[in-house]
Amino acid sequence: MKDSDVIVFAKKQGYISAKFLNKWNGFDVYEPIYHEGDTSFIGVPLVILVKDDKIRMSTTDEAFEQLDNSN
Repeated sequence: MKDSDVIVFAKKQGYISAKFLNKWNGFDVYEPIYHEGDTSFIGVPLVILVKDDKIRMSTTDEAFEQLDNSN
């Protein structure tokens, strides 16, 4: 899936953009961006998960598991 497709998805979720973070459990992981250039802490650190042609927001459990595994 192209980055532009992920950005369109992010915008539909209320974000202004998204950036690729890493690969995790077979997913491409993207950080949704709420404000460009600012760190936005607005709750659970949800990420966008992409696998093949499927794109979705992570669950709360997945968000924390991905965060734990990225360090």
